[in-house]
Amino acid sequence: MSRGARGVVGIPLSAGERGGRNERGIALIEILVVLVIMGLIAGVILKQYMSSTARTLEQFQQQRPISYGKVTADQMTLGTVRTALDLYRAQHEQWSADKAAVLALLPAPPRFQCPGNDVEYDAGTGSLRLLIQDPARC
Repeated sequence: MSRGARGVVGIPLSAGERGGRNERGIALIEILVVLVIMGLIAGVILKQYMSSTARTLEQFQQQRPISYGKVTADQMTLGTVRTALDLYRAQHEQWSADKAAVLALLPAPPRFQCPGNDVEYDAGTGSLRLLIQDPARC
């Protein structure tokens, strides 16, 4: 069988036999309807994507994973200071006199990741602690 507007034998069909329409191609209206539908679908998908991205950013800011990482890094730095202080105590059988003497035991001054963070030292007990331990303050 042939295709389109031809009969079985290949003879062209008249307009009445084709259903009264001229079927030469896709009309401009049909193309515009398809484009409008595609535009609406793209708009819905884009709106979903943007709202999802905004929610993700809000959750990221609330959880503050970078602040947790900074506090953890500062705790590791404090561990290094504590190790140097323990070595000093093992060698001299006493705690270091003050914070400046403790920091002098290190090859370089400690660099804390949280702005404003520092070591607090008690010479009587030899205890060390960070000034900022809360990730929300970092």
